[in-house]
Amino acid sequence: MKNFIKEFRQYSKDNEKPYFFAEKEIQNSVNTALKFYSRKKPIIRECNITIVEGQKLYALPEDYQTWYKGLEKYAIVGNCIVLKTGYYGMISFLYYADRKITEIPESELYLFYSFCYGDLLEKKALKMTEQGITDGNLKTMKLGRGLELTFEEGKNNKEMLLDIAKDKKQLFFEGIRGNVVGSWC
Repeated sequence: MKNFIKEFRQYSKDNEKPYFFAEKEIQNSVNTALKFYSRKKPIIRECNITIVEGQKLYALPEDYQTWYKGLEKYAIVGNCIVLKTGYYGMISFLYYADRKITEIPESELYLFYSFCYGDLLEKKALKMTEQGITDGNLKTMKLGRGLELTFEEGKNNKEMLLDIAKDKKQLFFEGIRGNVVGSWC
């Protein structure tokens, strides 16, 4: 995550202190993007669950989306496997899982930079509007030491910021659109 944040700061030109986007804000935005990305492009993981005497309920992994292979004979309720009969052994299966940032192909990281920039800019624009900062006619807005936006004369600054944010996020959604991997009901 640290490397992603460093690269994001370069991408957004928010690379001089004091930063406009806080590290925690960037992490939250990445996590949001990972959820969207993982719904379209999950990764397959393997799981082994050891069956113990007297236990009939087993939690599925936290990153579990849906099973791929190996759970055909079992009842799945919520995020748990429910056994009808008690037996000893192991349940081995493959499942579709949420991705981590380190599992995103290098060629698609730019999508995450774009999403995060749009997401964070949108939140800042809304916050600045609440504080009345964007009420005046701004020509140039210094967001961070290296991050600067220039506006057209006479346009609503809030709308312009939100349009920029929307365009950045749209690049992400267009990039993940296409063949969906996995299956959902």
